[in-house]
Amino acid sequence: MNSVVSFTHVLNPFPARVGSPHAVASRVTWMSLRVAYEAAVKQGIAVTCRAVVLRGDESAIEAPASETAYLTRTVQDIASLSPKRPLPLIADILAVGSLKASTSHIIFSNMDIAVQPYFYGELYAFIIDKVGLETPFTVSRVNINADFADKPLDEMYAASGPVGQGYDCFVIPADMLGALDLGGCCIGAPHFDNLLVMELDLLAPEGIKSMGAERLTFHLGNDIAWAAMIDYVEHNLTQSLAAISRMRQRYLVPDGSLFDRVDKRHFRRNASLASSMLRKVRRIPGLALLILKAKRALGRQF
Repeated sequence: MNSVVSFTHVLNPFPARVGSPHAVASRVTWMSLRVAYEAAVKQGIAVTCRAVVLRGDESAIEAPASETAYLTRTVQDIASLSPKRPLPLIADILAVGSLKASTSHIIFSNMDIAVQPYFYGELYAFIIDKVGLETPFTVSRVNINADFADKPLDEMYAASGPVGQGYDCFVIPADMLGALDLGGCCIGAPHFDNLLVMELDLLAPEGIKSMGAERLTFHLGNDIAWAAMIDYVEHNLTQSLAAISRMRQRYLVPDGSLFDRVDKRHFRRNASLASSMLRKVRRIPGLALLILKAKRALGRQF
C-alpha cells in the first residue's frame, strides 16, 4: 500500500476497578485493537498505538500499544471540581500523543470505543479514495447491548444497535493539531467533542467529514454517568466558550458555517440564562443523580 498514509492511534488508558463498566469496556477495546492492528500489519498499513497516561497508570496499558507518553497534569490542576476525578485535558492528550510522531494522521478515540477488524484499512481507504490527506473526519459508533460484554468478539462485531450521538473517534491530519485551541477542556465530560469538531471544520480546507455508515466502531451499552457531574459540564462549557471567542478573533468564521452553527445551536444555547439556571437547580443534593437515573430509564443519550 501507499506509505503516504500512516497512523498514530492515541489512547488514554487508566486503571479501573475490576468488574466496573470502565474495566469491562477497556478489556473489549484492547481485544478489538489487537485484532485490528494485526489486520493492518497484514495489509501493510503503518499503525503505531501510543498510550498517553499519568505516571502510575502504566498497569492499564496493553498491546498493541507499543509506545508510552506521559501527562503531567489533570483538570484538577487548573480547577477544583467535584467529585474529584483526575481527568486529562484533551489538548494535553493530543499534544503529548502526537509529540515526535512521524505519521500523517493522529487517531484519538475514547477507551470505551472498540473497533472492527477492518478499522485501520477502512480509514486508509477513506483518506486515499474519498477525502484526501488534508481532511479530518470523525467515526460514528454503534451502541450495542451491554450484555455482549461476555460474548466472543465475533458476536460483538455482528451486533446491531443505534448510532451513538456525540463524537468519540477522530482522525486528524497531524499538521493540523498545532492550530487547535481546546482551552482547558477535559475528556470524560460533554462539550470538548463539539469544540474539537467545529475547530477542525474551520481549519480544514474542505471542512470536516464523517464516517457514519461504515460501522467501524462500537460501544457497549449507552451509560451517561457524566450527566451527573455538573462541575465538569460547567467547566468544559466555560472553557469552550473562551476558546470559541479566541478562534473568532483569530480566524474569519463564515456565517452559517459548521463552526458558526455549533456555536449558536449548542454552545450559546447551553450558555443561556435558562440553561444555566437549570444546571444550578441540578446542584440540589441528589437531584443530578435522580435525573441521571431517569435518563437511563428512558434510554436517553443526553
